[in-house]
Amino acid sequence: MKALSSGFLPVSRWLFGCFVALQVSVAWAQQASTVDVLHWWTSASERKAADQLIAHLAANGVQWKDAAIPGGGGMAAVKVLKSRVLMGDPPDVAQLIGTTLTDWADVGLVLPLNAVAERQRWAQNLFPTVMDLVTYKSDVIAVPLGIHRINVLLYNRRVFARIGLPPPTTWGEFEAVAQKLKSIQVRPLVWSDEPWQVATIFESVLLGETGPALYRELIVQRKSAAWMDPRVERALNRLRLLRKLSTETPSERTWTEGARDLLEDNAGMMIMGDWAKGELMAWGASPNKDFGCVVVPGTAKTHLYSIDTLAMLNSPRQREATQEKVAELVSSASAQLAYNRHKGSVSVRRDVDSSTLDSCARDSWSTFAAPSTARVPSLAHRMAADEAIKDAVAQTLWRYLTDPSMDASEAQRRLSSVIRTSRNDR
Repeated sequence: MKALSSGFLPVSRWLFGCFVALQVSVAWAQQASTVDVLHWWTSASERKAADQLIAHLAANGVQWKDAAIPGGGGMAAVKVLKSRVLMGDPPDVAQLIGTTLTDWADVGLVLPLNAVAERQRWAQNLFPTVMDLVTYKSDVIAVPLGIHRINVLLYNRRVFARIGLPPPTTWGEFEAVAQKLKSIQVRPLVWSDEPWQVATIFESVLLGETGPALYRELIVQRKSAAWMDPRVERALNRLRLLRKLSTETPSERTWTEGARDLLEDNAGMMIMGDWAKGELMAWGASPNKDFGCVVVPGTAKTHLYSIDTLAMLNSPRQREATQEKVAELVSSASAQLAYNRHKGSVSVRRDVDSSTLDSCARDSWSTFAAPSTARVPSLAHRMAADEAIKDAVAQTLWRYLTDPSMDASEAQRRLSSVIRTSRNDR
């Protein structure tokens, strides 16, 4: 027995060591295939869209550790992201969009995805506008997921059937529709005094009043003198008129509350990006039966866009292989289709069968794809300017709307000053 015991103990220790090593190996593999994702997709439709990505990654051996930060427009999420980076604990993947991408790439926090882009032929398969957005100093710095259209006017089909009018294509028709809706005790237009929502509506109105050429001077080139143009004054007056159509005391309501009002026949129209369409569909509404989409008056043949993107962040954990796998998986055609169907947006890919899209998405994608379309970036959603400029413009518009003593010309002067200051800070 003694000889047997002395021979048995080393074997048992060896087996135990193998078991521990195996457990450590499994734990390491699980950790290596898990990605910490920070984003602000928290509404019903956004959650469904994110769940599509989660399921697609899980089916391919990657676990999504969710870090969803609620808050309209992503402002809270951006603050959390900055805090985590400063504490040395950045997420593996973060929702970063527009000009914020280049800011983070400039300080070396973004993992380049050149190899992924080359393997998947992004330059050939994605829209040039999209590729331009995610390319900086010859590096591909993010994965594009979907294109949102901002200049969308949603309308309630049941309410419009009651007044016997088609959706408006001009501001004159819009005002006639508004009067009809008031006559049947329906609020003409969903409204919120949240600054980012005000800015979202304003940029669509601005595009309609000024046209794409002046819009680019104002928003993209940021020419401060251009803000004194009479067409900007018209846009500001139009914005104040739209607020008056609310027929309720304006307040800072969430965009999802506004979408619910539209769905429940409490309002006839809503000016909002097509993520609102995604939300209506998440609640069971149909674009063919319950609501429809047209462009904001004056913005035909234009596409005011915002593009969802995910950035892979550098971190001490050195997760490059898994991050590249995530980038490949979420940019595939199947993942794109599933994500955008719920999000309300459209694919960034040029090889989409548009017949598979709902009527609102088909118009958005076809317009974006058309060579004659004027594609212009959103200010309110970080496509054309950084966080500071976006917030300064939104706050100026909010003050103009909530202070009856400020006229449009004074608002123009203040907006011009904001833009002039931003150029001096470059």
